[in-house]
Amino acid sequence: MKSIEKIKFGGNSFEIDDLANKVLTGEKVATSSLLEYYLIGKKKRSKTGDLFSILDSADREVAVVRIEKIEIVKFGDITEEFAKEEGDGSLDNWRTIHEPYYFQLLFSVGKELNRDTLLVCEWFNIVPDKKVP
Repeated sequence: MKSIEKIKFGGNSFEIDDLANKVLTGEKVATSSLLEYYLIGKKKRSKTGDLFSILDSADREVAVVRIEKIEIVKFGDITEEFAKEEGDGSLDNWRTIHEPYYFQLLFSVGKELNRDTLLVCEWFNIVPDKKVP
């Protein structure tokens, strides 16, 4: 059986469990991350078809997801639709959550967040019955 990366969404126990639940209910079908983190080797780039095990705050697997689509999008071009797909409800809420988060991550590597900052946006689907091919 192929080994798959284990990931958690969110920064604290409440967020991790809330977002894991949103994956289960289909409210969260996308995620984003900084392209810069891939370019400097802080994060491994995924590709379409990759599988990830979504964990809750207690490190229990709640779902296995498959990456279905990946796009590079400017921070300033994130849409209301994507914000909802990421489970954040609205674009305003998405910005409230992600602006300080991405600002801090970029600051830690000597970069600044702006409208042209590139994000890797990934869409995924749950793999039924957690069966890994």
